[in-house]
Formats: sequence, C-alpha cells, structure tokens
Amino acid sequence: MPTASSLLEAFGNNFPGLTQFLTMLAYGIGLWSGVSTVCLLQRRLRSDGSATLGAIIVRAALCATCLYLPTAVSSAQETFFASPTILSYSVGSAVSAPGHIVLDVVIRFVQLVGLWAFLWGGVLLNRAHGRGHYDPGLGSKAVAHLVGGIFCINIIAALQMVAQSFGLEDLLNYLLVAGG
Repeated sequence: MPTASSLLEAFGNNFPGLTQFLTMLAYGIGLWSGVSTVCLLQRRLRSDGSATLGAIIVRAALCATCLYLPTAVSSAQETFFASPTILSYSVGSAVSAPGHIVLDVVIRFVQLVGLWAFLWGGVLLNRAHGRGHYDPGLGSKAVAHLVGGIFCINIIAALQMVAQSFGLEDLLNYLLVAGG
C-alpha cells in the first residue's frame, strides 16, 4: 500500500525531467520571440503603425531572457538576494525522516512553480506591449509573476526574509536550517 510519503517521493523523481522541459520551452519561446522581434522591426521600418518601439524592446528582452535562462535567473537572484546561487538547506530538529522526503519534494515543487511563473511573467509582459498599446493590468500581472517566480525559485531565502521581518527565525530554524 503506497503511503503519502512514497507518492511524493515518486512525484519528486519527475522534477529533473520537468525542469528540462521548462528549459526547452524557454528556448523555444526565446527563438520564437527573436524571429518575431525581427518581423516587428521590419514592420516598424516600413512605417507600419502596428509595431511600437516598446513592443520591439520587450520582445527582444524576452528573447534574451529565454535564450539565456540560467544567466537570467542567476542575475535575478543576485538582484533580489545578493547571491547568484539558490540557497541549500538542511532539515531542522522537528522533521522526521519521512518528513524530510516530503519537505524536499515540496520545496523542489515550489522552485519548479517559480521557474514556470518566471517564464509566464516574461510572456505576459510581452503580451502587455505586443498589442500596439500598453495594457497596464497585464503589465502589473507580468511583473508580479516575474518577482513571485524569483521568490519561489529561491524559496529558502524568501522564507528567511519573511521570518526575519516578523521575528520568526527560531521557528524557521526548527524546521529548516539554511545553508546546510
């Protein structure tokens, strides 16, 4: 009879493949946006009013971000957390052996969702500028996805930041020890 812990462990074994899929998807989005940038630039040079300069710049930035995804994530980590690497952790004294498996899978799942949110934020930002006029609702949603994705990718540092803000460091260290 499978337990919840064994099911989560089996689910966690698929994460490397899912991460590779998201990276492949990012490269595809980057190639598409590069070709689309060139097409928009040609339309702009022909004095066609449908291609704005903002749309061209955002689409070129999306191309660069997706084609250089590891570097983009590292730069965003450096900007938000003053370290280009994702923090490691060790379990605290309150976590049992099955709890360690569950905690590891949950943290890796949050990091995977963060990578997806980061990519989706870039696509939303592109869509906010790509329709000839800037859509402020879509633009703010895109920025929220980008920032939230970075916080989820480095969930350990984000948890430390929240714990220090509210004085909950002891509780966090009881469950997770950052840098372990």
